[in-house]
Amino acid sequence: MDNQSPPAPAPEGFPAGTMILTLRGIVPIETVTPGDEVFTHERRWRPVTETMTATTETVRVHCASYISGFATTADHPFHTRTAPVLLDGGPAGDLSAAGWTRARDLTDRHRLATPLHFGEPLPIPDLPAPLADADLVDVLHAAGAMIRLKGAAAAAVRPELVDWLAEHFGQYGAGRRFPAWVLTMPETLRIAFLVGLVNDAPRRQQNQVRMHSKAFMVGLRLLVCSLGFPGGLSNSSKPGKIGWQLCWRSEGGRRPDFDGYRWLPATRVERGPATEVFALSVAEDGSYLADGITC
Repeated sequence: MDNQSPPAPAPEGFPAGTMILTLRGIVPIETVTPGDEVFTHERRWRPVTETMTATTETVRVHCASYISGFATTADHPFHTRTAPVLLDGGPAGDLSAAGWTRARDLTDRHRLATPLHFGEPLPIPDLPAPLADADLVDVLHAAGAMIRLKGAAAAAVRPELVDWLAEHFGQYGAGRRFPAWVLTMPETLRIAFLVGLVNDAPRRQQNQVRMHSKAFMVGLRLLVCSLGFPGGLSNSSKPGKIGWQLCWRSEGGRRPDFDGYRWLPATRVERGPATEVFALSVAEDGSYLADGITC
């Protein structure tokens, strides 16, 4: 199935814990309610009109950007382009026009869509009074550094930001959140936030971030992609290991976008178990962003 408009969403959906980009931030699909605005394939915000649940068979989709894969119902449509078949080692040529492909039909020729632009800038929450006149680049750099730290170490970076960070980004560990306004900041501020997060991290590991919060890491992958650096997100279930890891490449310069999207290949689809899934009906566009993938 490759169509030019998305099919009706019900009852296709995702299991609990799948992260949805909404105006109030990246949140688990089971917490989305009618009236929440989500980001659609038309790269605009549209309200959810209905939420539904069902218990059904699932599949697990693996792709270049989501190394561990994600679960969905077999007939859920994904926004895709298709790579041509290579003949006699010839050039790959152009991708097909954008369309929609069911999860069960995805192959390694399909390219899944991650948006690189998120519309008009959303307002950045007011800073604490002592920082009202501060340079936003410095503030966002400090915020990025503090997110990887905790307790006294975080407070020592910029004490005035402690309560502001807790309000807008949540608490350390699995409680970290990712606000939607971060994705719509000017590029200079997005870079400052990312540089603070990476360069001021323990052991100063370049191009790699580990964290317990899936919501934060899905948002961070979108941020990294928006700056032209494809990121691969994976998780670990090993005892004692931090749950989520994002790695990306910066050498060789930034990657150009294509129609405002990063198109990354699907790799394989596996059969999954029957489980409860949550589906969203969205006004006008019928689509949304799930775990950073347009569907």
